[in-house]
Amino acid sequence: MLCAAGLAMVGGTITEELHSPMSDLFSLQGRSALITGGSRGIGRMIATGFLRQGARVYISARKAQACLETAKELSALGTCVALPHDVSTVEGAHALAAAYREHESSLDILVNNAGAAWGEDFDTYPEKGWDKVVDLNMNAIAPGAFASEMNKDARDNAEFVASRIPAGRIGVEDDMAGAAIYLASRAGDYVVGATLVVDGGVTHAR
Repeated sequence: MLCAAGLAMVGGTITEELHSPMSDLFSLQGRSALITGGSRGIGRMIATGFLRQGARVYISARKAQACLETAKELSALGTCVALPHDVSTVEGAHALAAAYREHESSLDILVNNAGAAWGEDFDTYPEKGWDKVVDLNMNAIAPGAFASEMNKDARDNAEFVASRIPAGRIGVEDDMAGAAIYLASRAGDYVVGATLVVDGGVTHAR
């Protein structure tokens, strides 16, 4: 299972050939992936990367229209199906699972990327804001500054944000896709219970 401020993934199996050719280590050919929060931001970055590596991708999001539009756009890269559901509730998660089962009999990769943020000063942070974030967010991929609706600072002030990052830039699609592909492919089969920090060196510079 893989996570990020809302990102958890299950991928890779120990039953596969343990001495895969190097060219196959990062392949997702023939695998199915379900990505919650996949219509935009980090979820879309991961979906794009998975499709390019040969996976069949199912994306879910609360906003049906955005989910459908993203799936249509990404279908140019491979099989991408929209399954719009709200996984912040148990009922929504069950509905998503049922919808997925209409297409596939098994699941190879699960990316729980549906996340939420609540902008508020610490002293006035409301309980409902805390509940909204904690109900959705998990940890396993720990992303740094990536331009998205949830990280508007990186999106709108990229140059300033980059000046505080050792790598000298904010994250791009390939950075996130590469990390997720690694953990979901044969290459990451022996990585268990780890948190992969993808932040351009910010954590180690503190």
